[in-house]
Amino acid sequence: LARARRAVRDRRSGIAFALARGERAAFPHAFEGYGLPVLVYPGQERLAAGKRRNQRLMAEALDGAVAAPGEVFSLWRLAGRPSARRGYLPGAAIVNGRLVAETGGATCLLSTVLYNAGLLAALEVVERHAHSVDSYGEARYFEPGRDAAIEYGVLDLRFRNPHPFPVLLAIEADDERVRAAFRAPVPGLPRVGIAARASRRTGAGCAPAPSARSTRAAAPRASRTSAGRATSRPATPTSRTPPSARDARPPPPRRRRRRR
Repeated sequence: LARARRAVRDRRSGIAFALARGERAAFPHAFEGYGLPVLVYPGQERLAAGKRRNQRLMAEALDGAVAAPGEVFSLWRLAGRPSARRGYLPGAAIVNGRLVAETGGATCLLSTVLYNAGLLAALEVVERHAHSVDSYGEARYFEPGRDAAIEYGVLDLRFRNPHPFPVLLAIEADDERVRAAFRAPVPGLPRVGIAARASRRTGAGCAPAPSARSTRAAAPRASRTSAGRATSRPATPTSRTPPSARDARPPPPRRRRRRR
């Protein structure tokens, strides 16, 4: 039902989604890129092959996507459904608060890489969802506040291109690492620094470990340098937690006054 409602909203919104494809040769200048290693956590070894394959398939589906000025990158519109028919394998995912093996799972690694590449390219983040449980503590694969959770048809990652020129996404994955960078046809691209602060919050996560700690990180702030002049401004990304991931503690009992 949630997927159907989202599809209706998108149709009515009039958003110009990026659907074109391009070649890297036509976009010779690159923004700063971002990458993360493909880690296999203890207890998830049986899902390692699926994790690696799912990263590669999704990267291949996204690589070469081009957004014209004002157009919106949507991860799921470009990547499509991660189904077994398309070659995706079971990977770690959370369903109803439990760690399970789900076809197309473990792709939050790739979405996190893409999120950071978008920030470094000074793109406007239209939609981003943070993991609300710090599943792995100090062994986490991302920096707090710089992750992006996705779920097909429900949680998307979206950027709008605010530049006066088109940008191309260059993303690749192998068994060891996922890397991404946005590219442009013009030189003199701005450089962006990212800082985030963390705060504690309860909730559900994407792939929690048995001893998971609940944390929450505020949206990053970006410092942008362009044409030799530095300015600081709040970054556009926001962190939103779906209702199913919010703290579901019951309200305190109401006290009744006794009549005398």
